[in-house]
Amino acid sequence: MIKFFSRFRQQLLSENKFSKYLLYAIGEIALVMIGILLALQVNNWNENRKKETLKNEYKTALINDYTKDTIQVNDRLLRNNLRIERINSLGDSLRNGHFNNLESYYRLYNEEFVGIRVTNVYNTNSFNLLISSGKIDLFDKDLRKELMELNRLQTFEKTVQDGNRDYLMDFMQNLASKYSYGSPLNKNITEQLLWKDVKVNDLPRDLVNYLQQERYTISRYLELTDDVLQQTELVLNLLHQTND
Repeated sequence: MIKFFSRFRQQLLSENKFSKYLLYAIGEIALVMIGILLALQVNNWNENRKKETLKNEYKTALINDYTKDTIQVNDRLLRNNLRIERINSLGDSLRNGHFNNLESYYRLYNEEFVGIRVTNVYNTNSFNLLISSGKIDLFDKDLRKELMELNRLQTFEKTVQDGNRDYLMDFMQNLASKYSYGSPLNKNITEQLLWKDVKVNDLPRDLVNYLQQERYTISRYLELTDDVLQQTELVLNLLHQTND
């Protein structure tokens, strides 16, 4: 094909048909330009297709991560709301004088001195990869803003609640080191020995202080986690709407 065009050009020149040659040259240049433009168009189409495929992969991964987060968070919100109700009920009982002797406080200590979950572990692998790879620009401005806000709320919740949890754990450890389980009123010799020299009259005050601290820790968890949950649901809605 190239040899054919070359011979055709030489023939036009040899026959001194310059005007026809000029038209031919312009036509040939136009064909080359059209070929280049078509190649660029195909290349752009391929690049856009690759970006769209990658975007959908990230979209699917983010939806999976945030869906798992909502399941975990809703479960912990339910459990901690129930615990708050229990603490409030105990507070009413204390104010109404239902705990009127040391034995009732021993039972309270043994039954209510429980561990709680007041921090969340978020699924952030997909988001972290999106940021580290610089691919967050695959999504539009509004979604990028909400993704960053969700990450900020998750980080803030975890930072605050890690501190609150550690403080409450120290409180629990101090109580555990001060008071043994069981009751010094039991006839069990082991329990009597464990409670020997313990200032049992301090127990009501220490238990009330602990329950107040636990209530604060859970209330703060509920507040911060609810913010995270609302933002997570917003981001999930935006992700589902992407390219729908």
